[in-house]
Amino acid sequence: MRRLTIALTICTLLLLAVGGEGQTPKEPAARAPQAAQSTPEKESRSATRLRGRVITEGGRAVPDATIMIFPVNIASNVQGAVTSLLRPVTSDVDGKFEMTNIRPGAYSLSASSPGYVSADSDTKAFYRPGDNATITMVKGGVITGKVTNLSGEPVVGALVRVIRIRDTNDRPARVRGDIGSQFAESMEMILGPFRTDDRGIYRIYGLRPGYYQVAAGGRSGQGFAIGGGDAYDGDAPTYYPSSTIETAADVKVLAGEEAANIDIRYRENRGHSIGGTVTVSAGPPPQAITVQLTRANNGILEATTIAMAGRDHFGFDSLLDGEYIVSAMGTSGNLAMAAGSEGITASVSQPRRVVVKGADVSGISLVIEPLASIAGRIILETLQDAKQRALCKELRPVPIEGTVLSTYDDRKDSVEAISGQLGAFKDTTPNEKGEFIISLLQPGTHRLNLQLPAAHLYLKAITLQQADPGAKPVDAAKNGVKLKPGDKIKGMIATVSEGAARLSGKVISGPENKPPEAKMRVHLVPAEPEAADDVLRYFESDVSADGEFTLTNVQPGKYWLVGREIADIELTESNHQPVAFDAGSRNALRFEGEATKSPIELSQCQSSTEYRLKYVPLTKPAKPPAKKAAQ
Repeated sequence: MRRLTIALTICTLLLLAVGGEGQTPKEPAARAPQAAQSTPEKESRSATRLRGRVITEGGRAVPDATIMIFPVNIASNVQGAVTSLLRPVTSDVDGKFEMTNIRPGAYSLSASSPGYVSADSDTKAFYRPGDNATITMVKGGVITGKVTNLSGEPVVGALVRVIRIRDTNDRPARVRGDIGSQFAESMEMILGPFRTDDRGIYRIYGLRPGYYQVAAGGRSGQGFAIGGGDAYDGDAPTYYPSSTIETAADVKVLAGEEAANIDIRYRENRGHSIGGTVTVSAGPPPQAITVQLTRANNGILEATTIAMAGRDHFGFDSLLDGEYIVSAMGTSGNLAMAAGSEGITASVSQPRRVVVKGADVSGISLVIEPLASIAGRIILETLQDAKQRALCKELRPVPIEGTVLSTYDDRKDSVEAISGQLGAFKDTTPNEKGEFIISLLQPGTHRLNLQLPAAHLYLKAITLQQADPGAKPVDAAKNGVKLKPGDKIKGMIATVSEGAARLSGKVISGPENKPPEAKMRVHLVPAEPEAADDVLRYFESDVSADGEFTLTNVQPGKYWLVGREIADIELTESNHQPVAFDAGSRNALRFEGEATKSPIELSQCQSSTEYRLKYVPLTKPAKPPAKKAAQ
């Protein structure tokens, strides 16, 4: 249901954006695949093309797949996004596709094909003109079974839904932030509503591999009028096999396979309700308010309701006992356009934790406050020395519009549902002058995050200009920017330089130099004393199962390489922030780095690919011998 909500939101916002401008697309953002021609201008044209291939995990082609392209900064290219939505590209018999007339910038891709779903391994989020994209899909899975009542009779016409809890690697399932991925996952779920037939049998298909919970009964559409009401709307849902949320059994779904006999013994338990009001902290009321209910322990969306202007009450019913988070978001005008402008038209509430235990809960008060924004520009420093440029063979002109900007948010309690809805607009790109604005930011401390468009670039500094021209700019990389509701911060400067280095290699352990058994992350730590608090000189990367790691866009200098074991939760946390943001953690990393006594010097444009980090696994200290009892 959450993905369906996102799909409808994206489609509506894109169409409204064009409608609001009173324009229709003039040029297609993408065209059908064309045969490659060998002409003198072929190389220059490649900067406006994006080629790719849709394949299975086994490398086989997926023909007739529908591919759509979405600009990261929707407000800068709404017409292109809508054109792609209405006239998508189709892959050929070899799975190949080509999009032309692509403007400079960063884009996400969405692929769909009957019987296929997005692969969890397909993790590349952004593409730029000139790239070759590989989109991996897998065969969708099926869950089927029968719903019966306590007497063994079939339950007819009951709503059945599935909730993906974890992926195939046993990590919590989360909706990816970019619009392309969200749209692809949304389209996979627009197959319902799924209801039991006259025999009480249901069959849900097109599922991504992973672990699911299955529930029968409960409110149809979770607040949306989908498929009409039924006799089970007032019941709390019954989870497979005949359980509540806490005791529900997981169902494993494999690619292209069917999980059969997932039978549910329906419990006719009346559900409880949560109700309250939404008020506005300041200014005119929003045109629409979305109130969302999520599970407190994992952020999974349980229900959504929409209140139009003038209606300040909300309510959810058919709920099981448990802990929930209630949050609200108000919008006025077009959210897609607000994401790329200073005119903030969205507001959110602080999350409220609600415990349902054997009774209805009322009187929940939500106060929505306007979101904030950060505006600034990117300055590109080029290498001027002829000798340096000669050493850097990979230097090439790169449109600054290909940089993707977002922020790290220190709000550990960010509401998953609201964050997911805003996640489609959390990234932006600058214009050709390097100017940018990041909007729809919740209150809290934010640090700028840049994903650079080329390997030879590195982030040198992030500063915030002060109102007093004579005042020293604030080191925004180290300290971040604290935002209050409605703040419009200006004067952020991100300095990007040419000449970045790259370090890759393997972590080895034991006498046989095998990959470590523990999950690990490597950290590149500046060795120069004066760089101890230069947050942009710290880099980190997860280590793969075969021990490999890669660190890119590294500022030249002297470093230590530190390997650390990490817990599963650190690999799966949705709001992971670099360890170097914390002063104490920086000191700890430097302490560990000094102990290695093996500094690494990385020069401009150097690419070191065969580094080996010898790691000694952590061991638990031996217990001291037990003291003898006194005689």
